[in-house]
Amino acid sequence: MARPSAVPPVVARALRPAHPKCYRHCERETLPHTVRTALPGELRVFACPGGVVSVASYTEWSDRDPQSRLLRELRRRALPPSLVRRWDLRAASRHGPELGRTAERFLERARPVRPIRVVYWRVYPFEVRKIQHRLFACFRHGTGSAVFYAAPFDAAPGECPRCRTGSSRLRRR
Repeated sequence: MARPSAVPPVVARALRPAHPKCYRHCERETLPHTVRTALPGELRVFACPGGVVSVASYTEWSDRDPQSRLLRELRRRALPPSLVRRWDLRAASRHGPELGRTAERFLERARPVRPIRVVYWRVYPFEVRKIQHRLFACFRHGTGSAVFYAAPFDAAPGECPRCRTGSSRLRRR
Protein backbone atom coordinates (compact mmCIF):
# COMPACT_ATOMS: atom_id res chain seq x y z
CA MET A 1 0.00 0.00 0.00
CA ALA A 2 1.29 3.44 -0.89
CA ARG A 3 2.08 5.87 1.88
CA PRO A 4 -0.44 8.72 2.26
CA SER A 5 0.85 11.99 0.96
CA ALA A 6 -0.01 15.60 0.42
CA VAL A 7 -2.16 16.45 -2.54
CA PRO A 8 -0.18 17.94 -5.44
CA PRO A 9 -0.94 21.66 -6.02
CA VAL A 10 -2.45 21.04 -9.48
CA VAL A 11 -4.99 18.67 -7.93
CA ALA A 12 -5.62 20.90 -4.89
CA ARG A 13 -6.55 23.78 -7.22
CA ALA A 14 -9.05 21.54 -9.03
CA LEU A 15 -10.72 20.61 -5.72
CA ARG A 16 -11.31 24.19 -4.52
CA PRO A 17 -14.87 25.48 -4.85
CA ALA A 18 -15.29 28.23 -7.45
CA HIS A 19 -17.53 30.57 -5.42
CA PRO A 20 -18.00 29.27 -1.87
CA LYS A 21 -20.87 30.92 0.02
CA CYS A 22 -21.95 30.92 3.65
CA TYR A 23 -25.29 29.17 3.36
CA ARG A 24 -28.00 29.48 6.02
CA HIS A 25 -26.18 32.30 7.78
CA CYS A 26 -25.12 35.42 5.87
CA GLU A 27 -24.79 34.41 2.17
CA ARG A 28 -21.39 36.14 2.04
CA GLU A 29 -18.39 34.54 0.42
CA THR A 30 -16.50 32.15 2.68
CA LEU A 31 -12.78 32.46 3.14
CA PRO A 32 -10.58 29.36 2.95
CA HIS A 33 -8.27 28.88 5.94
CA THR A 34 -5.55 26.24 5.73
CA VAL A 35 -5.01 24.61 9.12
CA ARG A 36 -1.69 22.97 9.94
CA THR A 37 -1.88 19.39 11.16
CA ALA A 38 0.48 16.46 11.65
CA LEU A 39 -1.57 14.62 9.02
CA PRO A 40 -0.02 14.23 5.55
CA GLY A 41 -2.87 15.95 3.69
CA GLU A 42 -4.42 19.40 3.79
CA LEU A 43 -7.17 20.61 6.13
CA ARG A 44 -9.10 23.64 4.85
CA VAL A 45 -11.86 25.40 6.76
CA PHE A 46 -14.34 27.53 4.82
CA ALA A 47 -15.77 30.17 7.14
CA CYS A 48 -17.56 33.46 6.57
CA PRO A 49 -16.05 36.70 7.89
CA GLY A 50 -18.23 36.25 11.01
CA GLY A 51 -16.48 32.95 11.79
CA VAL A 52 -19.37 30.60 10.98
CA VAL A 53 -18.01 27.42 9.40
CA SER A 54 -19.73 26.26 6.21
CA VAL A 55 -17.56 23.19 5.78
CA ALA A 56 -14.13 21.84 6.62
CA SER A 57 -12.47 19.52 4.14
CA TYR A 58 -9.44 17.31 4.52
CA THR A 59 -7.73 16.08 1.35
CA GLU A 60 -5.14 13.31 1.14
CA TRP A 61 -3.63 11.32 -1.73
CA SER A 62 -3.94 7.80 -0.38
CA ASP A 63 -5.42 4.32 -0.59
CA ARG A 64 -6.31 4.50 3.11
CA ASP A 65 -9.43 6.03 4.61
CA PRO A 66 -8.31 9.09 6.64
CA GLN A 67 -11.57 9.50 8.62
CA SER A 68 -10.40 8.08 11.95
CA ARG A 69 -7.18 10.15 11.96
CA LEU A 70 -9.12 13.29 10.98
CA LEU A 71 -11.72 12.63 13.68
CA ARG A 72 -8.96 12.62 16.33
CA GLU A 73 -7.41 15.80 14.90
CA LEU A 74 -10.71 17.69 14.83
CA ARG A 75 -11.64 16.59 18.36
CA ARG A 76 -8.29 17.89 19.56
CA ARG A 77 -9.26 21.32 18.21
CA ALA A 78 -12.94 21.38 19.26
CA LEU A 79 -14.43 22.76 22.48
CA PRO A 80 -15.94 20.46 23.65
CA PRO A 81 -14.43 17.50 21.74
CA SER A 82 -17.89 15.90 21.56
CA LEU A 83 -18.80 18.60 19.02
CA VAL A 84 -17.08 16.44 16.39
CA ARG A 85 -19.25 13.41 15.72
CA ARG A 86 -18.32 10.55 13.44
CA TRP A 87 -21.58 10.80 11.47
CA ASP A 88 -20.85 14.44 10.55
CA LEU A 89 -17.83 13.29 8.52
CA ARG A 90 -18.49 12.37 4.88
CA ALA A 91 -15.81 10.67 2.79
CA ALA A 92 -15.40 10.77 -0.97
CA SER A 93 -12.84 9.51 -3.45
CA ARG A 94 -12.02 11.82 -6.32
CA HIS A 95 -10.55 10.61 -9.61
CA GLY A 96 -9.04 12.36 -12.63
CA PRO A 97 -12.06 12.86 -14.94
CA GLU A 98 -14.07 14.80 -12.35
CA LEU A 99 -11.16 17.13 -11.52
CA GLY A 100 -10.61 18.64 -14.95
CA ARG A 101 -8.19 17.88 -17.75
CA THR A 102 -5.01 19.26 -16.13
CA ALA A 103 -5.47 17.31 -12.90
CA GLU A 104 -6.58 14.23 -14.84
CA ARG A 105 -3.37 14.24 -16.94
CA PHE A 106 -1.26 14.63 -13.80
CA LEU A 107 -2.98 11.72 -12.05
CA GLU A 108 -2.69 9.49 -15.15
CA ARG A 109 1.12 9.80 -14.99
CA ALA A 110 1.35 9.34 -11.22
CA ARG A 111 2.69 6.09 -9.83
CA PRO A 112 1.42 4.33 -7.86
CA VAL A 113 -2.12 4.97 -9.00
CA ARG A 114 -4.28 5.96 -6.04
CA PRO A 115 -7.35 8.12 -5.48
CA ILE A 116 -7.64 11.51 -3.89
CA ARG A 117 -9.48 11.07 -0.57
CA VAL A 118 -11.62 13.97 0.63
CA VAL A 119 -13.38 14.01 3.99
CA TYR A 120 -15.94 16.75 4.55
CA TRP A 121 -16.98 17.89 8.02
CA ARG A 122 -20.21 19.83 8.17
CA VAL A 123 -22.12 20.57 11.36
CA TYR A 124 -25.68 21.60 10.65
CA PRO A 125 -27.43 24.10 12.94
CA PHE A 126 -28.71 22.49 16.14
CA GLU A 127 -30.71 23.53 19.18
CA VAL A 128 -29.55 23.83 22.77
CA ARG A 129 -32.35 24.79 25.16
CA LYS A 130 -34.47 25.97 22.20
CA ILE A 131 -31.73 28.30 20.92
CA GLN A 132 -30.25 27.71 17.45
CA HIS A 133 -26.48 27.11 17.53
CA ARG A 134 -23.90 27.02 14.74
CA LEU A 135 -20.30 25.89 14.38
CA PHE A 136 -17.76 28.71 14.64
CA ALA A 137 -13.99 28.72 14.13
CA CYS A 138 -11.45 30.97 15.80
CA PHE A 139 -8.21 31.50 13.88
CA ARG A 140 -6.47 33.74 16.44
CA HIS A 141 -4.26 31.03 17.96
CA GLY A 142 -1.30 31.32 15.64
CA THR A 143 -0.75 30.90 11.93
CA GLY A 144 -2.43 27.78 10.61
CA SER A 145 -4.33 27.08 13.82
CA ALA A 146 -8.06 26.81 14.49
CA VAL A 147 -10.35 26.24 17.44
CA PHE A 148 -13.90 25.02 16.76
CA TYR A 149 -16.81 25.82 19.09
CA ALA A 150 -20.59 26.17 19.02
CA ALA A 151 -22.37 29.44 19.70
CA PRO A 152 -25.91 30.80 19.30
CA PHE A 153 -26.90 31.65 15.73
CA ASP A 154 -27.26 35.37 16.44
CA ALA A 155 -23.99 35.64 18.39
CA ALA A 156 -21.66 38.39 17.29
CA PRO A 157 -18.21 37.24 16.26
CA GLY A 158 -16.51 37.14 19.59
CA GLU A 159 -13.95 35.26 21.49
CA CYS A 160 -13.86 31.51 21.49
CA PRO A 161 -13.74 29.67 24.83
CA ARG A 162 -9.95 29.36 24.57
CA CYS A 163 -9.55 33.14 24.00
CA ARG A 164 -11.75 33.85 27.03
CA THR A 165 -9.66 31.64 29.29
CA GLY A 166 -6.37 32.98 27.94
CA SER A 167 -5.14 29.54 26.90
CA SER A 168 -3.56 29.46 23.46
CA ARG A 169 -2.38 25.86 23.54
CA LEU A 170 -4.18 23.01 21.85
CA ARG A 171 -4.64 19.82 23.80
CA ARG A 172 -1.94 17.22 23.30
CA ARG A 173 -2.77 14.00 21.50
